[in-house]
Amino acid sequence: MVVDRLTGKSVMSQVRTSSGTFLPKKQDRVVATIEERIAAWTMLPQENGESIQVLRYESGQKYEPHVDFIRHTAKGYHSRGGHRVATVLMYLSDVKMGGETVFPNSDAETLQPKDDTWSECARRGYAVKNL
Repeated sequence: MVVDRLTGKSVMSQVRTSSGTFLPKKQDRVVATIEERIAAWTMLPQENGESIQVLRYESGQKYEPHVDFIRHTAKGYHSRGGHRVATVLMYLSDVKMGGETVFPNSDAETLQPKDDTWSECARRGYAVKNL
């Protein structure tokens, strides 16, 4: 599922082939603590955060390159708080290769050395991988 840029609604897509779910805000003490830590780390008010999304990628699944952008005229744009100013990624994985998130348009790409532990995809831009 992805958000349609024109309508703001969730739609099925071949761009993201993972399975996933959203965790309701403050659903329990664990989720609430994670949300508190994200707010402290990003220095953004906790109420501005989105619900935590948990995704599962099996071998061969993907999320194609995309832009997180919704037209300001889209339904739900203002009620969702507008555009994201920060993205926090947490990896619950122990894969040896792959699984990185790549930001291909980032200027920080030149600051990041890459060796053979990075996937071919990750070599296309600034990348984040599980440690």
